[in-house]
Amino acid sequence: MNKTLIFFCISCCLLVFSIIVICTGPVITGIVDDSWRTLNCQHYHDQHKYIDKNQAAGDFKDALLKHLKEGQHFCERKKALYGLEYAALVSDLFFGVLCSLLSLLHYFGVGNYCQKVTGIIGLACGVIGFVLTLIYIIYSGYIFTNDGPGKSYSLSPSSLSDVKHYASGTFKLDKDRAFAEWKDGKYKCFYYKEDNEDSSYAKYSDLGKKQYNYHKDFSDITSDYNNNDCYIVSTTTSPIAECKTPTITTKKCDKLYYHHSVTEISNKYEYDKWVTSIIFGCFIIALNIGLALFGFLLFSDSSNGSTPLK
Repeated sequence: MNKTLIFFCISCCLLVFSIIVICTGPVITGIVDDSWRTLNCQHYHDQHKYIDKNQAAGDFKDALLKHLKEGQHFCERKKALYGLEYAALVSDLFFGVLCSLLSLLHYFGVGNYCQKVTGIIGLACGVIGFVLTLIYIIYSGYIFTNDGPGKSYSLSPSSLSDVKHYASGTFKLDKDRAFAEWKDGKYKCFYYKEDNEDSSYAKYSDLGKKQYNYHKDFSDITSDYNNNDCYIVSTTTSPIAECKTPTITTKKCDKLYYHHSVTEISNKYEYDKWVTSIIFGCFIIALNIGLALFGFLLFSDSSNGSTPLK
């Protein structure tokens, strides 16, 4: 098949898929907070340096230094994702438009004398687009599977118990919206770990599940829940507080449930958009490889003095 035609098809697919990812990306569509753009991660580094120099040795210092280091890395991930999404997708969109126009002209026999230049442009665009999109998808996929909404790192926690990773967040629940079960004479939380509160909160990759969205299996909150020891009501307490300091010490039911009124499925929409952006981002990576390959082939044909057949 005509190499120019294949080059044109790859360029058009790159253009279309770039538009799809632009319409679904977590940064551009507002799934993540716009404040990610203005974060100053140097604060964590400076605070880490100050604590390391001035804080008395002990468990609190060790936990705080670890906390600040993790906070710096988390901040840097967020800033990187914000910048990479715009850089990668705008570049892919521009490369798709440019290469599709150039290949279309050559296919109709216009400007065949500069086919060598088009090949170089295709090769360069493919390589640059591949690198940018690959790094972007790695960051996006990592944050999608390891971080969650509401995650934050305080710069100055006052005690060991205040070294938390979440100022707010979506509590991690099982498919029935339960978070603990009666086991060995007490209620044991499914996900809570004393040394890692991250485990108690849902990641972005969890938000597509029914327990985090409106579902017909779960009724709206009623006054009955306030008088039922099996339920922790969102307006009175939180699962993590119950996991830290249990108030229900006798068996009332097999499981403890977290009941909060959910009337929308926005989490599912955001989950679907983010997954879509990752899937089509992977396609874009493959298309950039194809763009670079056929750009090189066009360059080689031109260097050898041959002209693609129509």
